[in-house]
Amino acid sequence: MVTPGEFADPDDLTLGCAVDGETMQQSRTGRMVFPVAQQIAWLTAICPLLPGDLVFTGTPTGVGGAREPRRFLAPGEELHS
Repeated sequence: MVTPGEFADPDDLTLGCAVDGETMQQSRTGRMVFPVAQQIAWLTAICPLLPGDLVFTGTPTGVGGAREPRRFLAPGEELHS
């Protein structure tokens, strides 16, 4: 978790994950269908957000169940996001 001032462009952040050093997902928030600020605006219109709340906005392509062949974490593997 960081503050918004720590990013050059908070609307275009790199997202991704790797399993044991192998990249599984890689994308940018600028490619999302709905910008993060718009998602937060919609959310706060129906429920309050409090300090410390987390908003999960989705995930880039490459999740294990959608890969071909399917790929899931195994015991002892390390996930880095």
